[in-house]
Amino acid sequence: MAILLWTVSAGNEDIVQELIGAGADINKRNEKGLAPLGVQMHINAKDKANQLPLHRAATTGSTGFISLLLNPPEGAVTTKPRLNTGDRIGNTPLHLAMESAHAQAAVLLIEGGADRGRTNLEDLTPENVEGVGGEEQARVRQYIIDHCGRP
Repeated sequence: MAILLWTVSAGNEDIVQELIGAGADINKRNEKGLAPLGVQMHINAKDKANQLPLHRAATTGSTGFISLLLNPPEGAVTTKPRLNTGDRIGNTPLHLAMESAHAQAAVLLIEGGADRGRTNLEDLTPENVEGVGGEEQARVRQYIIDHCGRP
């Protein structure tokens, strides 16, 4: 069970799926009372920056964790994540994925229902945030268009 809990928290989706497929109990709790998918209970809990776990996963480009939050394994206790919640400056998880140039994470969020037209407090949509800028940002925008079309 400790391996499954660690794997979930690390966002290693492929290994999580293998462990679940091999019969790992997704509801079994460790000695501290944490279940591997217990994060689902706190999926919409905000931190001091008004960010959800999905914001942090988007910022780091953790596609495994994003996938797990958006598509929990069968039998998991689920709470639907709030895809379009803005943080203290109005950035949604999609804003942060785009800002950090995590194209695959952005595509997962869009496919999961993230609003591409939502603006932050600076009145910028996710695809208009400056982010890392330059050629890298242009590549990310093109990747989004190739995989999701134009907004």
